[in-house]
Amino acid sequence: MFLTVQQRILLTLLKYGPLQNSYIAKRVGITEQHCSNVINQLSKEGLIESEFKPPRRINKLTNRGFEIARHLKEVSENIISKQV
Repeated sequence: MFLTVQQRILLTLLKYGPLQNSYIAKRVGITEQHCSNVINQLSKEGLIESEFKPPRRINKLTNRGFEIARHLKEVSENIISKQV
């Protein structure tokens, strides 16, 4: 199953909890700049909220983001189990 960068970020936050952009970028395999742009987009969509805790900005899923990420995880697990 191919996932978009947005979906991979949501799944990363679901799995690892609140993270800085740099950690998200490393786990997803994108640059920090691209990660920042996608995080801003997901924030505008109400799926992620960012909190500044000096000296870092921490990103976490909103309730809506959590539900979407959980659904994505279930769908991807079902697809993988059917392929085996």
